[in-house]
Amino acid sequence: MQNLDSFKKDLKKFTKEKIKTRAEKNNESEKYDTKTAVEICKKGWLGISAPEKYEGGGKDPLWTYEIIRTFSQEDITAAAIITGQFTLVAEILINECQEDIKNNYVPRILNGEINGCYALTEPDAGSNPSEMKSRVKKIEKGWILNGQKMWITNGNIADLAIVYAKEDDAVSCFLVDMKSKGISKTKIHGKMGFKSSDTAEISFENVFIPDQNRIGKKGKGLSVAFKALDNGRLGISVMALGAIEGIQKRLIEIAKNKPSQKNIEDVAKVEVIIESCKSLISKAIDLKSNKKNFTKYASMAKLKSTEGATKAANMLTDKSRDKFANRVWRDVRVMELFEGTSEIQKLIIGNMITGFKAFN
Repeated sequence: MQNLDSFKKDLKKFTKEKIKTRAEKNNESEKYDTKTAVEICKKGWLGISAPEKYEGGGKDPLWTYEIIRTFSQEDITAAAIITGQFTLVAEILINECQEDIKNNYVPRILNGEINGCYALTEPDAGSNPSEMKSRVKKIEKGWILNGQKMWITNGNIADLAIVYAKEDDAVSCFLVDMKSKGISKTKIHGKMGFKSSDTAEISFENVFIPDQNRIGKKGKGLSVAFKALDNGRLGISVMALGAIEGIQKRLIEIAKNKPSQKNIEDVAKVEVIIESCKSLISKAIDLKSNKKNFTKYASMAKLKSTEGATKAANMLTDKSRDKFANRVWRDVRVMELFEGTSEIQKLIIGNMITGFKAFN
């Protein structure tokens, strides 16, 4: 059985030979890298931390985050293959669904047979999902869904979606077959960052959802969403850390070639950012591994690492105009917005400390 050290070596080799060499082409074409996604699944890396009974690797969450971190040192959107399919889809199914749904879908996601997406955000309901307008109406043997979702990662390639909608006056969560009649998808082009990550606008018009496809209880959808967002925020924190380490590698090379006080000082500043991010991320991963609440640490890690990544990227673009510098600056800036803006993370952290809720 492979140990963590040999796994890291294999991971670095794959990142150098596959991720790094494909990054610029993928960015320029704005196409989801299906080839890399299939290769990751064949290696068993997508579900390396999933339970073995669902054909996962059974490893500690640390292994998944090591993949995300290493990929992000060269291409953040390659790491998004893991965060989009595992931490925001497969983990919800594993943690929230009945066994027949888990057995039907999770192994197929992990081996790359099917893709999933997480559909929470709407055009007029981003930071406060309780304001969403998507609704379901109960009928015999199921529900009818109507609504619109925006900025959905993997929305165009998804075979199934985890969709949130109002059921009466509260939000519920549903598993939706994306081949159902009444679903239309529009690919979003010309994004500032994450260009090779698939992003969609999805419309649901009188879409039928069978009874067994509600995830959790009626009106408890936001509790499912917030657990998933904890996972998503931790994943983005690790992506940002990897990006900072990739930036630091380039800053060190620049400092060695031009050893000015400014260049050396910037390397030192980024090193402090890296170590502070590692501390928060390690605490969050440890809490998650021990099945304890990690909401506060996920938000603190997300806030610190994404803002730190933007600072580091600004330092690099002051010194370099190469393709990596341009791409990583765009990608890390977007990460400050994903899974709740920096302002939202501050409200979450403040709520955890004071008990005061800034919004419902």
